[in-house]
Amino acid sequence: MAELAGAAAPPEAATLNDHIAVRIVRVSEALARIATRRIEARWGLKNTDLRVLNVLDGAVPLPVAEVSRRTHVDKAWISRTLKSLEARGLVDRCADRWDARLALVSLTPKGRALLEEVRPEALNNEARLLEGVDGGRLKAMLDRLEANAEGILGSGQV
Repeated sequence: MAELAGAAAPPEAATLNDHIAVRIVRVSEALARIATRRIEARWGLKNTDLRVLNVLDGAVPLPVAEVSRRTHVDKAWISRTLKSLEARGLVDRCADRWDARLALVSLTPKGRALLEEVRPEALNNEARLLEGVDGGRLKAMLDRLEANAEGILGSGQV
């Protein structure tokens, strides 16, 4: 495989456990467990619920497909999640006035209030995670990794 111009060579990994992608997955799984223990236990919000609420926070009503795209979660799973959130009164669903086939989803005042209640806990978890880490540099690296991953997926190389 040809080297990308300007790309840094990955550090040598002694085992697959040392591979950067594996370590990122482990951190992601740990974050999911933290959220489950601290947020789901207290507010009954699963990780996908929280992702959906965050996407809808401050947004105009969005089509279900756009919620799926922005959360990187399968549309069928998002539909089930939205039904649950709608039953709890946290989101509202209505037909698009220009295209009745499209369902638009928005955050309700109750959903916004719950998100505001959860936000300090989520920020506290993040602050604890970032102890000893330069958050700005980490964000820049994550932005680059996300862009690279999207580029690979969009190129048809996988």
